[in-house]
Order: sequence, then structure tokens, then C-alpha cells
Amino acid sequence: MLAGGEGALTLTVMMKVSPEPESEQTVLDLLRRYRDALNYSIRVIIANKAVSLGKAHKLLYKELRERYGLSSTIAVGCYRDAIAIAKSWLRNPKRGKMPTVKSLRMWLRSEDGYRVKGDRVELIGGYRFKVMGWDRRYDNYPNREARLVFREGEFTLYVYKQTPRPARYAPRECLPLI
Repeated sequence: MLAGGEGALTLTVMMKVSPEPESEQTVLDLLRRYRDALNYSIRVIIANKAVSLGKAHKLLYKELRERYGLSSTIAVGCYRDAIAIAKSWLRNPKRGKMPTVKSLRMWLRSEDGYRVKGDRVELIGGYRFKVMGWDRRYDNYPNREARLVFREGEFTLYVYKQTPRPARYAPRECLPLI
């Protein structure tokens, strides 16, 4: 099956982003809370084998909102991310230790998790980032989900886009075999 649907390709556009100076610590705090909530969600989903959205929502939503202080959209993204990690671990016949997320990263939905406007990115909860640079060739294609990553002191936003599949190349003429 093709990724992204029939006749479409999915690609990733990487954007270096920088948070507003007064909100950098709050963004890092949000990413740490998200990581802790994600690890908790993975453990709960695996323990209960709740790999459907309905079961995970009943088990985790209220806990993620109250205990970890995540907004509703980020909480939903958190347990969706945890379901994906848990499913991949449960389907592996040679399971090792239970999966644990160590990096600071956050999964964002395109409709209500983030918005790209010009040279700014707005996250749910009022967090704003300035975009340092990105490949503008794919700006006309719709944004899908994104992943905000903090690595080596820098924030990077990976935005997934869906593009139409290019037409097959047909050569005009062939060279004769000698």
C-alpha cells in the first residue's frame, strides 16, 4: 500500500525554529512533561493491551490532563503517539525491554496542534516560534502532522506534507544495441 494514499507521496520538511526568549523554558518544561506522560501512557497501554483509541482515551485522557497538565489536544496526541509505540513493540516477536522515550519530542496534529504562518509557527497553548529557514518549494502542499524535537540545544520542527505522485518518465527514443 502506498504511503499517503493512492497517487500521493509523503515528504518531510525540516524547519529550524527558535522560541521567543521569554518562553523557551516553558516550552522545555512542556516537552519534559510530554515525555513523562508519553512513557506513562506506553506502560499503561502495554499493561492493559489497550491499543484502540477508545480504550486508551478512557484509561489515559483524564490522567494526562490532571497529573501532567497537558492541554486536551496535546493529551490526545500523547496517547496516540503511545499507541503507535506500543503496537510496534507488541507486534515484535523478539521483544526486548519495554520501550522508553528519552528524547524531548512532541507529536502535533495539523488541524489544531500547530499552525505555520509566514515565518512564525504557533503551537497550541500560545507558544510561538520564529522559523530560521526551510525549503519553500513545498509550501503549496497541505501540512499534515508534525514533530517538534529538541536536540543539542536546538528546536527543529519536522512537518509532513502530502504531494501528488509525479508522472512516469517515458523516454522519447532508445539507442540501438550494437
